[in-house]
Amino acid sequence: MRIQQRSEHRQWGRVLLSAAITAVFGVSSVHAGQCLNGQLRAPVGYYQTPEDKDGGDYDCERVEPHVGSLSLTSKYKGSDSARNNLNKQAYEEYKKATSNVRDFEKAVIAAADDYQVDGDGPEALDCVLDNLDAWASSDALLTDDINHVGQAVRKWALAAAANAYLRMWTSAPEAAMDLERARRIEDWFLRLSDGVRDYYTDRKAKKVNNHDYWAAWAVMSASVATQDCDDWNWSLAKFDEAMGQINEDGYLPKELSRETRALEYMNYAMQPLTMIALFAEVNGNSVYERYQDQFTKMAGNVVAGLDDPERIEDITGDEQIVDGLYKAWSLAWMEPWQAAWGPVEGMPAFLDELRPMKSTRLGGDISYLYGINPLWPEGALPDPPSNITLSKRF
Repeated sequence: MRIQQRSEHRQWGRVLLSAAITAVFGVSSVHAGQCLNGQLRAPVGYYQTPEDKDGGDYDCERVEPHVGSLSLTSKYKGSDSARNNLNKQAYEEYKKATSNVRDFEKAVIAAADDYQVDGDGPEALDCVLDNLDAWASSDALLTDDINHVGQAVRKWALAAAANAYLRMWTSAPEAAMDLERARRIEDWFLRLSDGVRDYYTDRKAKKVNNHDYWAAWAVMSASVATQDCDDWNWSLAKFDEAMGQINEDGYLPKELSRETRALEYMNYAMQPLTMIALFAEVNGNSVYERYQDQFTKMAGNVVAGLDDPERIEDITGDEQIVDGLYKAWSLAWMEPWQAAWGPVEGMPAFLDELRPMKSTRLGGDISYLYGINPLWPEGALPDPPSNITLSKRF
């Protein structure tokens, strides 16, 4: 019933969304950060129109929907409260059980990049939407047989799926969008968001950690796709909760408690938190400004820790595990941060070394999406984005 009620009075569809954006965001007095159904928008880069290239057939990877159990084994099975000792056998079990979910995330984001960045045309667009529609029509990931590990997997999948869809919806010609297919996909996002929210709402303070931030990012991404303010506001409330956890020194105690993986998980937390703040900024709600002191201090601590992990070791007393940390996907959050608010000391060096920054769960080719100022100039309308030009920063 809740899905039906929410679906009935939300504005969905490209025509309605465009009209709402034109009516509201062309008037600066309304752009004050409040959420009204039909008026949420993505960063500027999502609206970049692809340039079609000639020749060749597009090879679409179609991934079988995951409709079974999501009661999964943790890769840290048997670890103590720090949850920092990898259980290799459990990790292999986890990867096998979730392989099609991960393949799905990668497939829809890869096809989104193929369409928007590489110009592979309507076949790539349909690859994204057909995969999403197949999973939506199968009620994928909506099982009741789900544990805390499965909850994590579901929210990550929602983040990737919603961003892939959002990129197609904002950049494709209106005529390319099948509205019935879009309705099925968006209704699936609403149901997934409800599942994520049910699990991550009113959690005990001792349990709130990076998983809650990822849940908020997933639901926020979906809320822009569905134009659902209830989900949007829930995500912002979770961001407020996260900011309240940062201590006076600019660290998240729950992530520091990961001992040898403290740096890894501090950086991991920065990924969804940066994206939430950025999307809020795009929609006129500067949570970055509201929490600037602690948020920028935390970002600076993470970048400094990446530059010299002994800084974190001095705090935790544990040598930091950094294997796989210095990768483009891991540090992709730095690209939107720098584009929106300028660089933190040491950040440009990481970006210069690792670009292009790509992250499946943050949206795909992040350097493409944020190679242009993500914030809409006052009075600018994303319908269509004919006035969007890439910056010359790279």
